[in-house]
Amino acid sequence: MHGGNTLPKSERLKRGSQFRHAYEHGRKFVGKLFVLYVVDGPPERPMATGRASRAVGVVTSRKVGNAVTRNRARRLLREAYRLNKQKLNDNLQMVMVARSAINGKRRQEVEAELLRLFRAAGILNET
Repeated sequence: MHGGNTLPKSERLKRGSQFRHAYEHGRKFVGKLFVLYVVDGPPERPMATGRASRAVGVVTSRKVGNAVTRNRARRLLREAYRLNKQKLNDNLQMVMVARSAINGKRRQEVEAELLRLFRAAGILNET
């Protein structure tokens, strides 16, 4: 592993209440491939370590396709996030909801859309 460039389980949203919190209190940014919900501030249960906390959740509905297609969409979104998470501001909670347009896209296309939505949300730390 490459240390800070991994996506440990501690950085993932796991509970339904965490997803609901993002839907209800987050800002919504709609893209062609997915929808991004962003909540500024630490997750409901902050990490035990004193480090900056970021948490992400990925959702795919059956509208996206069969199980294989949904799993690929989730993997693409998680990987695009993992490769760019160090560019984000600290203390964020976000949910990415895949849309059916993500089917057949390559990681680079998903990553470009992810960065575009991060910029629109103002959470990209481009210093």
